[in-house]
Amino acid sequence: MRRAAPTLRALPRARGVVAHEHPGRTGRAARKLRAAVAGLAALVLAGCTGLPSSGPVRQAAPQIPAGYSVDVLAEGPAEDAEPEQIVEGFLRAAAYGHGDNFSVASQYLAPGVEWDPLAQVRIYAAEKSPVFATDASDGGISVAVDQVAAVDDVGRYRVQEPEEVSAAFTLVRTPEEEWRIAALEDGLLVSDVNFRQTFEMAPLYFLTRDFSATVPELRWYPQENRASHLVAGLLGGPSGWMDLGVTSAFPAGTELGRAGVVLNEGLATINLTDAFLGATDEEVALANAQLEQTLAPLAEIGTIELQVRGSTVNVPDFAVDLTLPQAAPGPVLIARGSVSRYSPGTGLQPISGTPNLTDRAPRNPAVPFEGVDAPRVVIADGGRSLLTVPDDGSEPTVIFSGSELIAPSIDRYGFVWTAQGGRPSEILAVRRDGVVMRIDATWLSGRILTDLRVAADGARAVLVSTEDGVAHVEVVGVGRDALGRPRSLGEPLRIAEHMESVLDVSWVDQTSLVLLGDTLDPADAARVHRITIGGPATVLPLLPGGAAESEPVALTSNRNERSVMVATSSGWLYTRSGASWQLVVTGIADPAYSG
Repeated sequence: MRRAAPTLRALPRARGVVAHEHPGRTGRAARKLRAAVAGLAALVLAGCTGLPSSGPVRQAAPQIPAGYSVDVLAEGPAEDAEPEQIVEGFLRAAAYGHGDNFSVASQYLAPGVEWDPLAQVRIYAAEKSPVFATDASDGGISVAVDQVAAVDDVGRYRVQEPEEVSAAFTLVRTPEEEWRIAALEDGLLVSDVNFRQTFEMAPLYFLTRDFSATVPELRWYPQENRASHLVAGLLGGPSGWMDLGVTSAFPAGTELGRAGVVLNEGLATINLTDAFLGATDEEVALANAQLEQTLAPLAEIGTIELQVRGSTVNVPDFAVDLTLPQAAPGPVLIARGSVSRYSPGTGLQPISGTPNLTDRAPRNPAVPFEGVDAPRVVIADGGRSLLTVPDDGSEPTVIFSGSELIAPSIDRYGFVWTAQGGRPSEILAVRRDGVVMRIDATWLSGRILTDLRVAADGARAVLVSTEDGVAHVEVVGVGRDALGRPRSLGEPLRIAEHMESVLDVSWVDQTSLVLLGDTLDPADAARVHRITIGGPATVLPLLPGGAAESEPVALTSNRNERSVMVATSSGWLYTRSGASWQLVVTGIADPAYSG
């Protein structure tokens, strides 16, 4: 039997006004205090910590209607509420409990019960209401939902295929004969609607290990006290999969001091522990830059000040250049056997000085970032060799020969990355002077490596492989030596687990990728999917035209979704145009921006 969601009251957002108690709550609070003094011996157990296996099944919808800039006034337990009403009320109060430090939600708990709401967030799809079940034998309550994502205790978000999960609640009667929750799992259980209203995604900025650029990692934190969450997350360091490629300028052991982050008329005073006193001038300047970039999205912060034990830390005037290299203008592609460049103003133009390649099998051009010491263009010749394309009309130069070479990718240090299809556990990074770095990737053994792209920061890479017909898309940190030579890959983080096959991949920006491929749904065709590393995925519109003309086979992108280009099997090139696609040129293959 479906039951309507309980009615909630809301007021315009007013910081600090986040919860009202049910009428008569004061008297019940006094009774509760007296009961606590009397001790817990009088509690009568009315449920068990296991999941109920029988009893009536009902549906409820404790999520809050969508809205913005309102604070939900969750109420405490109603007098004489039944166990299911207690659990419903608790879920509602907990979902919006960040504003009142979960004080209202805690009113639903029996005295002495410990519950950590920040341990995890389990997110379920709001379109399918939670199903409440009561065990007739002991009164325990379980809540079943279709979980679609989760956030861990440090704000890392992970998408998953919908999976039915249950949360169990044990209830007891207090000496006043009121039901309260005596046992439950740590964390929050919220709908995706609730989650979007109460949490926001934000990047924490770490540093490449040569201190030349910043690298963001997305985390999800409550809207309340966002500055404190962001600074604490930054001080906690990057996730393990990024460790090889990034670092932080904060000395080990630096934490938020007791005063935390204090906001006052645009000034954020960040109180740090004594460990920060061990930072060098360069580290202080870099740490300050990390904080400035991390806190930049908060409109209420104009300037920041660092303090240790109440004393201001001087930030030295130290020259810090943390900019990424610029991409070459327009994508390079193969057109009628030659290497050409496309731009909206001039259309398709052959790159001057390049030789005629019609007697070869040029594919998959790679282009360096501007200012990088690397060949102007590198192409794969029939999967057998990597060729540099000169600009003086001379013959191409072979910089590496192998078999089944995957499409090359050029990083900001001038290395051309590839791998041999028959040896996926060894990644190759080749420099124009003939230096070849062989990088161990034994975790790819048994798979077929199909694609690899290094991020613009050079600290991360995305790899696409297949195993038993299923695609694996993984991001890894890139470990380099003091000369910038790639030496190792970090622990892989799997993303886009809903994809069955992936034809091509490209970095959109520092926190997201576009993939061309099919999902696990057999009804889906190849589509362009935007994957946020640490956030949700979206699907871009289908290409226009008939089946032959619109069958996508390759894509590329450059710093934003507006730059995404898709090539079809018939040689048509589409670019983004508003919310759809526009055909701009035909007779091409393998478009590629820098990287």
